[in-house]
Amino acid sequence: MKTGRVIKVGWVGLGLIVLGLATASPTAASDSQVRFEMVSPFRVGSHGFDAGVIAVRTVSAYTPSTSILEVWVNGECLGMIPAQRGVSEGTPQRAEAFFRRDDDGRLEMIGFQLAGRVNGTTYRFP
Repeated sequence: MKTGRVIKVGWVGLGLIVLGLATASPTAASDSQVRFEMVSPFRVGSHGFDAGVIAVRTVSAYTPSTSILEVWVNGECLGMIPAQRGVSEGTPQRAEAFFRRDDDGRLEMIGFQLAGRVNGTTYRFP
């Protein structure tokens, strides 16, 4: 079982570069697609990358609380993934990606949140 600290990364995360930690900054965000630029090694599912751009696009609402998302990294489609959809805690000011460290020390994307609504929307991967 993987354990680790969840890291919220966004525009504020640029300061983490100085500390040598990985950051992701959203390059575009909407209700249907969000993009995060990664400057450190990361993993999405079973795929590992040294750096790159993660793009996530909403395909459909599978159930009232689950969405089907299409995940792309560096222009390559990795496939579709279900994500639990919920209301963000507080009012997010920007899109943010959520990560934890995997056993290899890479950041593993576990979800993200979108801004633009009163409470925002959070997506968590299984």
